[in-house]
Amino acid sequence: MNIEESLGGITAAGEHSIEIDGISHPLPAVIAGRPQGSVETVSFICRQPEKQAQDLNEQSFQAALDDGAEVIIVGTGAKQQFLPPRTAAALAARGVGLECMSTAAACRTFMLLTAEGRRVWAWLW
Repeated sequence: MNIEESLGGITAAGEHSIEIDGISHPLPAVIAGRPQGSVETVSFICRQPEKQAQDLNEQSFQAALDDGAEVIIVGTGAKQQFLPPRTAAALAARGVGLECMSTAAACRTFMLLTAEGRRVWAWLW
């Protein structure tokens, strides 16, 4: 997937990597979108230590929660997979939305929400 119009963030995503402003990062990865005044920024945070999305739990998202994330997106590869209901419920109880989708859809959704000025984090496989 190539994104034709970059909003200062994800410029491409493939099966094994994601490109942020022309710099390739291997997947799995964690990224954060933060509005900075009138400019949206996307930051590569780290390589994801969990081997698969199903390994995520509430503690996996602590950095996003500490940063004030409004929405957490999990890109689960080529096919959509869901996290355990307990994880989604724990985040909902803290007022944070959790969305699981394919990685391509996650990248598009991430950029859209970041452009709207939302504080969004994404875990991508």
